[in-house]
Amino acid sequence: MEEKQTKAGLISDLKAIGIQPGELLHIKVSMRSLGKIEGGAEALLEALIEVIGTEGTLVCDSFINSYPLPFKGDLKQYLVDDMTLTYAGAFARTMVNHPDNVRSQHPIKKFSAIGKRAKELMLNHTVGCFAYNPLLIMAQEGAKNLTIGKNVQGVGTTHVAVHLVGLQRKKPKEGVVYRDKDGELQEYRVDWNGGHGNFLKFKPLYEAKGGIIKRADIGKAESILTDMKKTLEIEIEKLKEDPAFFFCDNPACKSCRLSWDHSTGKLFEVYYHLARAKVRKIISKYIKQ
Repeated sequence: MEEKQTKAGLISDLKAIGIQPGELLHIKVSMRSLGKIEGGAEALLEALIEVIGTEGTLVCDSFINSYPLPFKGDLKQYLVDDMTLTYAGAFARTMVNHPDNVRSQHPIKKFSAIGKRAKELMLNHTVGCFAYNPLLIMAQEGAKNLTIGKNVQGVGTTHVAVHLVGLQRKKPKEGVVYRDKDGELQEYRVDWNGGHGNFLKFKPLYEAKGGIIKRADIGKAESILTDMKKTLEIEIEKLKEDPAFFFCDNPACKSCRLSWDHSTGKLFEVYYHLARAKVRKIISKYIKQ
């Protein structure tokens, strides 16, 4: 039977990778990659809060789903607020439910923060802001990112780099309903460049150009601590040279092949590969029967 890891062990691992008191820290984590933990995501969160201390601030993504436009029927069915469920994983859900958590006021690209600067960062992230503005601020101030799990996408700065370089993607017709400061219902439409990509391609560049502060295991998970200012600089430099660098290698990916202004895929090619993949799936299912 696999031995469960403890909060004390996680604290030791976090210190070993370089997390210090007073840290301004963004975290991306795959709880599954950590192995079994006594206390689960709550134990990891408590360990992080203890290591960064009262002068530190912890930030994580706690984004929410949007709905197809135009809205139909009662707008309240599309209403979101500070407690709307996030799709960003178990750790993010744990942060949202923590009594000291402050969640950003952006209608969709919500972040969660705990610590000294939580209110400053989160309450100023509103409907009129760039969707990833908290990460831009953190990068400008030399914050760190802790990515736990070798297959976790990104180090917190890639979407910021895409925005600063000026790459444009066709916006999905999606949105939510939120309450403004007067309590009135307002519609909000997705207005940023998100979408699919293979951000793991940047890792060798971080390594070669000094973006990675340290590699180590947190629990059973391969993890990296990165300098957000440095990784942002590396990403901007690469995207100016090759705007399609982060595109995935799947020829059937509509997001990478068709949705960006600099996408070079052809509609018939993408749907040809989609059809082939569907046929292979059907044949595989038939053979197994």
